[in-house]
Amino acid sequence: MGEKQPYYINLSAPNLVNICMDERMDGEPSGRLYHCYDEKPWEFASFLQMLNLMDQLYDSISFPQASAKTRYFNEPEQTGQPLPVKQQEQKDIIQHSGKLATFITYVQYRQNSTWQGETVWAEKEQMYRFSSTLEFIRLLDNVEG
Repeated sequence: MGEKQPYYINLSAPNLVNICMDERMDGEPSGRLYHCYDEKPWEFASFLQMLNLMDQLYDSISFPQASAKTRYFNEPEQTGQPLPVKQQEQKDIIQHSGKLATFITYVQYRQNSTWQGETVWAEKEQMYRFSSTLEFIRLLDNVEG
């Protein structure tokens, strides 16, 4: 499970996300996502919802670009949205913390229909690298609550 690394946060990453886990109910976390393109947090109530929100963010800023196009039963409408504008600095989003845990996450690549990157478990001051979305979920699933 994830390779443990010395503590470091890449504050220059345009897609840096702060995952604040506040509760766990029946194994599912709930909490807030902070990123620099919105002043308000995005709330989630499960791992799947959290991953979908993060994927929406990455698609909206086109970083990291996905190496494979997601297929749908009903193709969503293409709106041609402009790129979002930065609302706050990365150093500001990492100031928030979750009641159970805080994970500052940088997804470097979206290759082979999965994610590769690193996350810092702020309370433990440890960085972990992950090479798949499943490995990322397993890292976050270690939080007791």
